[in-house]
Amino acid sequence: MRIFYDTEFLDDGRTIDLISIGMVAEDGRELYAVSSQFDQGAVRRHGWLMANVWPSLPILKNPPGMRGMDRIDVTDPDVHPRAQIARMVERFILETPDPQLWAYYSAYDHVAYAQLFGPMSNLPAGLPMQTDDLVTEAKRLGLAPADLPQQEAGHHNAIADARHNHVMAQYLDSVARSR
Repeated sequence: MRIFYDTEFLDDGRTIDLISIGMVAEDGRELYAVSSQFDQGAVRRHGWLMANVWPSLPILKNPPGMRGMDRIDVTDPDVHPRAQIARMVERFILETPDPQLWAYYSAYDHVAYAQLFGPMSNLPAGLPMQTDDLVTEAKRLGLAPADLPQQEAGHHNAIADARHNHVMAQYLDSVARSR
């Protein structure tokens, strides 16, 4: 069974620091988690992440007149330490018969997922060691990324993007069946 997923992450050219992960299984189950441990200061200095990812996260706003920076609301039920997210992801995947991971431009998503468990050699038994790519499947079918269904809202929110990955996969499935 396929699991469609997306991650948001901080990439500084040396490290991929997980911000959030969203997973959607073909049977309708979903998982969404935001890390309580990513480097919020580095994200604040990253213009693209502040403009595109930060607004979709559970943020604790400072009261008017208070100094300081907004920060992740660690009391939000979606926010967890990395070790807990790793256990959640492992359980989600292992509850899926014959799990196959799928993502859109999947290379960095796979690294962010795998690094939840440390080096790739630490992936728990039963967890996929690779992620299939929706863009590669589109190319195989003679389509360009622009030919795929466009996401209306929720860009760069890991769960919204994972849901859209499922939509794109269903479209690709229909194209493949029609040939």
